[in-house]
Amino acid sequence: MRLFTIGDSMIAMNPSNKGPLKFNHTFQRTIGGAELNVAIGASRLGLETTFYSKVGKDEFGQHIINNLRGEGIDTEHIEQVPGKNTSVYFKQINADGSGASFYYRDNAPIKDLTEEDVAHIDFDDIDYFHVSGVFVALLHHKIELIQSMMKKAQKANTTVTLDPNIRLKTWSKETASESLGALLPYTDILLTSDEELEILKIATPFENIEDLLKEQDLQEIIVKGGHLPTQFVSNEEQFETEVFPVSPIDTVGAGDGFSSGYLFALSKGYTAKERVRFANAVGGMVTEVIGDNEGLPYLEQVESFLSGKGIIER
Repeated sequence: MRLFTIGDSMIAMNPSNKGPLKFNHTFQRTIGGAELNVAIGASRLGLETTFYSKVGKDEFGQHIINNLRGEGIDTEHIEQVPGKNTSVYFKQINADGSGASFYYRDNAPIKDLTEEDVAHIDFDDIDYFHVSGVFVALLHHKIELIQSMMKKAQKANTTVTLDPNIRLKTWSKETASESLGALLPYTDILLTSDEELEILKIATPFENIEDLLKEQDLQEIIVKGGHLPTQFVSNEEQFETEVFPVSPIDTVGAGDGFSSGYLFALSKGYTAKERVRFANAVGGMVTEVIGDNEGLPYLEQVESFLSGKGIIER
């Protein structure tokens, strides 16, 4: 089974201390980006993964490529663009583990993506195509390009997953609603949240969410609730699953971890309840480690977490 995802790659600057950025003076350089996180998470779990991106032809761009290669990710489609700078963002971590992000990617290389750039992608060899709203936000002015990729994937019987992943620092509610709504007809599995459904103007109480499923001809809708139960709806079943009790210190990347966990579980033929439980575990584990993707677990760690058995360290 093979996963393909596409998006911006960034250098992430993690603060050494919690609290407002104006009081932080030292940062640790890592890498980040919603789709990049999903790629790393899926690869660590054991799903063959290809990541498409554009970075600057600079030291930061090479650093990202080197890191992804080390994660076992196919980086053949990552282009280093001369004259462009790799995107950077600074993260603020609050005392309760929540965070805020400050982006410096107005001229992100991925914004220059063209039809010609992706024309060679062969979806016949790809089982899952994951699209994040962060990528859509950067290219909402090229929504037809994203639609064409999703159409091509569906024509090849590739399962298309969409995580709205709405970041209102990157676009308005109105633009997000319009752009992401235009992608729903080409989506098979929607990984979302109550807040995102509300922004998309398709907010639906749990008992009526089947209407959304049928209207958009979706196979599944998974609604992440943070510390609240995760909801699942398909034509065959509907249920809620409690999340795992964790002690979060950094919630950034939890949703990306959930997506990677769900995609891996889907590739292994897990039942719907097993998929949601597995994804909940991955998402929860991510929050217990500082960093966008540092806490993304390996399969052995998730299995130990789910079984209640700790890993012997010494």
